[in-house]
Amino acid sequence: MRTDEFITRILPLKDNLLRVAFRITGNADCSEQIVQDVMLKVWNERAAWIVIEDLPSYCLMVTRNMALETVNLKKKRTESFVVR
Repeated sequence: MRTDEFITRILPLKDNLLRVAFRITGNADCSEQIVQDVMLKVWNERAAWIVIEDLPSYCLMVTRNMALETVNLKKKRTESFVVR
C-alpha cells in the first residue's frame, strides 16, 4: 500500500466517518479525534487491505466501534464519580 492509494481510497471517507462518529458521540472534537484514530489504524493495517473486501464498510465499522467505546468509557467514568 502506497501513500497515494491511501489518499485516493481512504481520505475521501473522512466526512462520512465524521458524521457517523458525531451521531454517536454528539461531540465534534471527540468525533474528529476518533476519525484521526481510525485513519491511523487503517494506515497501520494497510498490509491487511488485500484481505478486506469492502474497505469503506470496514472504516465505518471501526469508526462506529471506536465511537461507541468512547461513549461507554465516558459513561463509566461519570457513573463512578456520582455521589449517592
